[in-house]
Amino acid sequence: MKPQSFSLLSVAVLAAITSTSTFAQISQASETISTGPVVVTASRTEKVLNEVPSSVVVVTGSQLEQENQRTLGDSLLDIPNVMLEAPESPVFTRISIRGSDSDQISYLIDGVRQDKYTMSGNRPAFMFVDPEMIKQVEVRRGGGSSLYGNGGIGGTIAVTTKTAGDLLKSGRDFGARLKLGYNDDAREFGQSAWLFGRKGPVDAVIGFSHRDGGKIISSSNGRRSKTPRDSKYDAFTSKFTITPTDNSLVSLGYNYDDTKLDQGSSDDETKYRLKQHRLTGRWEYSYGDYVDLVVNMQYTKLDNKFDGTSYNPEAYFKDDYESYSINAQNTSIVYLGGIHTLTYGFDASSNRQKATDIHGKLDRSRPKSKGYDAGLFIQDEYAINDYVTITPVLRWSYYDRNPTGDSDSKFGLTTRNDNKFTPGITLTLAPSKALSFYASVQSGYRPPFLDELYTSIEYPEWGMYSVVLPNPNLKPEESINVELGVNGDYKSLFGESDRFVFHANVFRDRVKNLINAGATGDMDFSPDGDMILYYSIKNVGKALKTGFEASLDYYPGNADFHLSYGYLHAEDKNTGKKIPGLTPMQATLRAGYTYKPWDLNGWYRLRLYKGGESNIETSWGSGEYKKFSGFATHAVGLTWRPHLKDRADFALTFSIDNVMNKKYRYLNGGYGVGRSYRAWLTANF
Repeated sequence: MKPQSFSLLSVAVLAAITSTSTFAQISQASETISTGPVVVTASRTEKVLNEVPSSVVVVTGSQLEQENQRTLGDSLLDIPNVMLEAPESPVFTRISIRGSDSDQISYLIDGVRQDKYTMSGNRPAFMFVDPEMIKQVEVRRGGGSSLYGNGGIGGTIAVTTKTAGDLLKSGRDFGARLKLGYNDDAREFGQSAWLFGRKGPVDAVIGFSHRDGGKIISSSNGRRSKTPRDSKYDAFTSKFTITPTDNSLVSLGYNYDDTKLDQGSSDDETKYRLKQHRLTGRWEYSYGDYVDLVVNMQYTKLDNKFDGTSYNPEAYFKDDYESYSINAQNTSIVYLGGIHTLTYGFDASSNRQKATDIHGKLDRSRPKSKGYDAGLFIQDEYAINDYVTITPVLRWSYYDRNPTGDSDSKFGLTTRNDNKFTPGITLTLAPSKALSFYASVQSGYRPPFLDELYTSIEYPEWGMYSVVLPNPNLKPEESINVELGVNGDYKSLFGESDRFVFHANVFRDRVKNLINAGATGDMDFSPDGDMILYYSIKNVGKALKTGFEASLDYYPGNADFHLSYGYLHAEDKNTGKKIPGLTPMQATLRAGYTYKPWDLNGWYRLRLYKGGESNIETSWGSGEYKKFSGFATHAVGLTWRPHLKDRADFALTFSIDNVMNKKYRYLNGGYGVGRSYRAWLTANF
């Protein structure tokens, strides 16, 4: 691979005056940018994005529709210092925020944490939500355990789903939505159908999506893979909301996801099957200044199966996972030497898991065990005056892990529990309504999850045994996140109807007691002469991550421009060496224009990645890593939106990704797609 010639320094100079972006649909810019999206991840209370004292990026549902994103992971590729593996997969997407592992991130859907963490590459490591139903995605970079419970020392990803009110045309009580699309990169056809309505206090939406794909065009060589591949994804969604009074709301939702993936030839085939049921409930009630109550509940059941018996008769497991979650918070406004917005509450979750092997016996790669997490939190957003706000926050967290298998004593597995207080504080200075500065210090706390504590595996293959030893004495990971930032939002700056929004921040994240799987250094031989290598999950030390993030959005009339930039330096404090596999610099440039007389919108996107040291060793155990070159990819798209008056609105879109068919590989070892085409038609009635 030849080095890519471009200057990230020039992008950095431009981006140094930039902002956290709202990826809004260009053709609807006039509707979207008047105030900006409302977000909650930064402070648990609703704020307009440009007023948030934290590094938050929002991806709107309009952006997902405009580029026909197949998965939630697909939608995060333009965010600085956010990297992904397998973003095209609804099951195996793995996300890194500022160099974190995917299990160091808190995932929320409609305010409820999703706790399906795992160590296995053959198990799902992400949350499942149909992109068709997403209203917006909030990505908070940096730790936030004080607000969102155990975990989240790398960041928080929060999804808000749509209601009928988000889908209905103006003046309508009922509606329908049909969509048909094709993605060339995986020969994937997709269809979805939605019905929604609102009558009096009742709001309801119900829908079904189906996608069926095949072989992928990989960025490794720009050609379609020869490996047989068959993937299917079905999603059913329903959500019912009742608003009996102006100050109360009750919502109930049910979601079902069914994923199938078969890949490989008949004598080397792996099969994945996943089914998930998720039942959610929400209650809101407000009264005066002292009561603004929100309660969320969720039940999740997940069945996952891996079958690789075509090449190894023992390569099989079936998972059974179940969880119950609840959180509640109330916000009170108190006038005492200024304005205090007090937010306080609790959260709790209980989960159990087990796996069985090909013989129906317990599979210790996902040990039979159960866990419990709980916490109390309080936050005081104290506005001293119109210019100065101080926001202290304090959380008490507790966790309990309990092995429940029949032979736990044989492996030395024991119950593990602990608790910790995690404080944080933010100072905001707002010299004007359009400009604000903030400084924040937040502490994080991530207890080990069940797999990390109790996994024990004996895996024979190719004349060598790999043995993973459990470690029930793991310590929780802890972090300190320091961040300084600026937000700006100026209207009519260069013209009568333009808008200029920017955000920039520097950060310093320090993590200790890092949990990682690695070789113990011990080696043995079986009676047959096979080598036995031993591995374990251990606390391996400290990491320091520093960097800079910035973005800018400019909306002059019917056009809009977006520029974002991220810089990341991550260092192993034990060795003083740079941590491999993390992209040191990345940037995105996006421009679009809408020609309103024809209802036609076109856009262009450029993504830049700097090369460096990957996480792929030059040879096993060498400690030396391959270097990959930087690269740039280009994408273009065109959307036509014809209307049938009083009947239907249509959107016909065509786009090309990786226009130049660039061959590349991410530093985390993952691949993107070669040149590919996407086309889809949406009809709203």
